[in-house]
Amino acid sequence: MDRCDAYRDCAAKCVKLGRTMDSARDRLILLEMALVWSRLSQYAAETAARKERAELISPATVDGDRTQHIG
Repeated sequence: MDRCDAYRDCAAKCVKLGRTMDSARDRLILLEMALVWSRLSQYAAETAARKERAELISPATVDGDRTQHIG
């Protein structure tokens, strides 16, 4: 399970637990926690995608040294 899935799982658990609460205040707190976990999952997914794109774009040469940009 990657981080995104783990965060989504935490969000789902908060929602599930919130549905069992008798107190409206407790339900609200758990739903707010679920929203934070969901946002964290989205942020982690976006960060992973940016990292993947950066790895695809980074210059490489045959000898393993980074290329130098002249300009």
